[in-house]
Amino acid sequence: MDRSKPVHLCEVWADNLVYDLFLIKEAISRFPLVALDTEFPGTIIQLNRDKSSLSHATPYENYCLMKWNFNFRDFNIKHDHHNEESIGLLERRGIDLKKNREKGIDSSDFGRLILSSGLVSNNSSITWITFHGAYDFGFLIKILTKRELSSDMRSFLGMMRFFFGVRVYDTKFMMGCISCLHGGLERVAMLLGVERITGRRHQAGSDSLLTLQTFVRFKE
Repeated sequence: MDRSKPVHLCEVWADNLVYDLFLIKEAISRFPLVALDTEFPGTIIQLNRDKSSLSHATPYENYCLMKWNFNFRDFNIKHDHHNEESIGLLERRGIDLKKNREKGIDSSDFGRLILSSGLVSNNSSITWITFHGAYDFGFLIKILTKRELSSDMRSFLGMMRFFFGVRVYDTKFMMGCISCLHGGLERVAMLLGVERITGRRHQAGSDSLLTLQTFVRFKE
C-alpha cells in the first residue's frame, strides 16, 4: 500500500449516509473488496468452553483512498446490556456515545439502503474480509433481517451465503495453520510488518483497513 498517499477516514452519520453509500457503491463497482469490522459494547455472556467448541458457539493494493466509519445510534447505555470495561475502552479510543445517540444512523435505515444498493444478497463479485469476523457478520445479518440471530450454526451459515456469497475470508482463521501467527489483529499485523496508517486501535474504520492490509500481506 502506497503510504505516500493520504488515506481519508470518513465518518458516516445519519445526515451523510445516503451520499457515502453512493460513493461506496461507485468504488465497489471498480474494486469489489470490502473489509469489515465492528465495535460493540462487549461480550455480556462469557462462555466457559474450550477453544475447539468456542469457534462453533458464536457466531492488493489500496482499492480506494477513502475508508468509512459508520456510527449507529441504536445503542443506549442507560437501557441496553453492556460490558463496562468495553465501554470504557471505546470511549478512551474516541467513540462519543452521546453523539452517536443524537446524530448516529438508525440501523433500520442502514439495512434498507444496503439491501436496495445491491451490495449484499449473494453478490458474488464482492470479496468480504474480516478478522475474527463471526460477530461482525452477526451484527450485520441482524440489521439486514431485523430479526434475532438463529442459534443454529447451519442456519447462520446459510444466511452468510445468502447475503455475502462465497468470497468470505476470515484472516484470523486463515492464519491458524501457521503456528507463529496468533493473537489479536494488532499483534498479527506487527508480526507481518504491517503498520496502521490511519486512525486508532478499536476504531472500526481504522481496524478494517488494518485487516485489509494484513490480509494482503498474508497473501504475498
